[in-house]
Amino acid sequence: MSDEREPLDGEARELRALYRSLQPPTTADELAEADPGTVRAVEWMRAAYRGLVVPPCALPRATPRPRRAARPVPRVLALAAAAAALVLGAAALWRRLARPAANPGPERVAQVPAPVAREGVEILSVLPDRLELRCGPVRLVLLDPPPPASADGPPGS
Repeated sequence: MSDEREPLDGEARELRALYRSLQPPTTADELAEADPGTVRAVEWMRAAYRGLVVPPCALPRATPRPRRAARPVPRVLALAAAAAALVLGAAALWRRLARPAANPGPERVAQVPAPVAREGVEILSVLPDRLELRCGPVRLVLLDPPPPASADGPPGS
């Protein structure tokens, strides 16, 4: 945009003059030591920077706030409908939980043998080196080491 299209006040003119007086920063390395391609690129960038058009200094206009459309349903009716839906949902859940299940499932998960009458311990055999007992399906054999070969002398001699 050009300067003739927009009238500028004093502050905008001063800002534009300061902007145009800016100089691009010099390169960190010496331009004279660079190759010719780099020198051409730097000169082209400097010319492009100096030829920039200053944007106009203007504030955006305030837009009016959009009005909301009128609500077709008053808020009280919407709250009443939500409360009714909540009550009906709670009643349906209550009825569902109060009703017994249609298929209760098996009583026992694993099959176990029938319990054995507990009459006590039954003695099956008594021998000098062992004793055999039974209680239900469990058999117990108690073994005793054989007696020493010579019973005449004291033990350990």
